[in-house]
Amino acid sequence: MQDGQAASLLSGSTEALEVRPRAAQNRLLRCIPDGELTLLRSIATEVELKPRQVLHHWRLPMDHVYFVERGLISVSAKVEANRFVEAWLVGSEGMIGAPCVLAPEDPTPPHRRIVQVAGTALRIPAQTFVAALDDLTVLRSVILRYVNLVLFQTSQIGACNALHSVKQRLCRWLLVAAAAMDSDDLPITHAVLAQLLGIRRASVSECLESFEQAGIIRNARAAIRLTNRSGLQHVACSCSGLIQREYDRQIGRLIVPSGVRHPDGS
Repeated sequence: MQDGQAASLLSGSTEALEVRPRAAQNRLLRCIPDGELTLLRSIATEVELKPRQVLHHWRLPMDHVYFVERGLISVSAKVEANRFVEAWLVGSEGMIGAPCVLAPEDPTPPHRRIVQVAGTALRIPAQTFVAALDDLTVLRSVILRYVNLVLFQTSQIGACNALHSVKQRLCRWLLVAAAAMDSDDLPITHAVLAQLLGIRRASVSECLESFEQAGIIRNARAAIRLTNRSGLQHVACSCSGLIQREYDRQIGRLIVPSGVRHPDGS
């Protein structure tokens, strides 16, 4: 390159020389401007999520928040001394640690958070994250929208569990999990599904066998593949569709596609 060309580039728009941050895999983080994403990454560590890893024990201090990039985490409510039932799911569309935003003075929030499908996440010390929220104003707003979504999801799941059949509830779980993971492949066992849904393992196996015979899933060892989502939706109740529509309303419409600048220009 000639000297004149180099000088022209250096004296041109700084935007041409700007190094933009790597696109976020977590869908909440795809709603925020580049400046906030850069700040968040400066205080975060990318970590591996291992199956059955407990991210937060019931009524113990929440030391970290997690923005899930890949994988699936179940958030479970305690129903008996040693028994938990799933209240909602978290994948790349969400985060673990919303109580730190809503009530940072509460050191021991309820629910247990455990990894069901391995993956990765951005992990941030809870106190560091709360302190940074003063500068992460867009993210704070997005998280509050996500909390609205969680409230809707948990109430819808409660209504579904009370009124709909085991087959419909299982369909709902598969569809919500596939949406959270953005994948048709769900590496999960019948036993874990039964535990999460609070039903017998035999009932899970019977329902999945009927789904496979109908050609809407494929059963493998410790894995389920959705081969016909529309067929699964036909068998399911309306609850998974209602949850998806609320996600689109609260979060989906805010996601900025890769390569497109955030509306605030950053």
